[in-house]
Amino acid sequence: MHKIEQPPSKQTEQLFLAEAKEQGFVQFIKTISKTFFAIPIAWIVLFALVYKHIPLADFVIWVFIFFIYWLYTVYAFNKFHKEGASRSRHLKPVIIILILEGVLWGAIFYVFMGYHPKTDAWVAIFFAGIMSAILPTYITYPKGFYFVIVGAIVSSVISFLLIRDRLENVHEVIFTVTLYLSALSFLIKPISIRVIEGIRLELENQALTKQLKESLANMSHQANTDALTGQLNRHALNKALGELVVKGERRKTTFSLLMMDIDFFKPINDNHGHDVGDKALQHVATCISNQLREWDLCARFGGEEFIVLLPSTNTDEAMAVAERIRKAVESTPLDKPQLSMTISIGVTAYAPGMNAEMILKAADNGVYEAKENGRNQIRLFPPALQ
Repeated sequence: MHKIEQPPSKQTEQLFLAEAKEQGFVQFIKTISKTFFAIPIAWIVLFALVYKHIPLADFVIWVFIFFIYWLYTVYAFNKFHKEGASRSRHLKPVIIILILEGVLWGAIFYVFMGYHPKTDAWVAIFFAGIMSAILPTYITYPKGFYFVIVGAIVSSVISFLLIRDRLENVHEVIFTVTLYLSALSFLIKPISIRVIEGIRLELENQALTKQLKESLANMSHQANTDALTGQLNRHALNKALGELVVKGERRKTTFSLLMMDIDFFKPINDNHGHDVGDKALQHVATCISNQLREWDLCARFGGEEFIVLLPSTNTDEAMAVAERIRKAVESTPLDKPQLSMTISIGVTAYAPGMNAEMILKAADNGVYEAKENGRNQIRLFPPALQ
């Protein structure tokens, strides 16, 4: 009976969460470094909307200040990225940059509103669109969006107060803008939590995969490795398969399993002796291993049968791996003596409710169908997985 994997401790989860937030910050730096190049387009659009309705000098001053800020920001974010962005080193300058961005966007109300009703409407729509458009950039670092919002609220409120002599219903407008920006700040939080949680789970998954590999590597050679082929033995296979099943049950993940049987292996032993048979097993084991990723597992199941476990792999990907293995064996004959070899492969995938025995049985049925249909081929079982 397999030992059920214990859930990670609260302290471990907190460590993964902290790392997820750090990666979220790094991803934010990468994203904003690219999206900032779209800001000049926004200036052009805004100019087209308000042309001939506002004092041109005010627009030029605003764009000039924004342009200086934009140049510095693009340079700074690219520098952060090249240095290796991290919250510990770059958080303070990032906060200043984001607050200034909010201030500059909020200032458009002072520059553009109060001259023409049509212009006022376009500026309000444009501002709302800009705030909504930049929101996805901050999904992996929501606190950054809060700094932009704070800067924008302060700047817009001051702008409206400065133009209250040329704009009606100033207080209602201030309330509406503040309410809209506050709503955006609440909107980003639940989305960001899910994204960060996804990053955390991915990090935890990677750590568990690494832990599984290290655990298998540290097992004694005699207890877990097939002495002839150098692959995992059946004991190690059962343990690894059991752990993948537990993981699938707990986290709703999937994996695939390949069962391989060497075609016409008995005649090799009968005609050439067991030494050649052993050499043939070693040869096939090498062909299989050469086609696998570093986190895939290969085991000798018994006799001339091999099993491959493919974590986080669906049936389409598993069929592609099986075909590579089949071709590798077929196209690489055994040397001294020269013997052409083929294998029949059964492919299956874990589904909720399956245990290790059911998975192995499904793959074995696939091998049986491959043998019955002429050997040197692959069969997916059950066929409904296709």
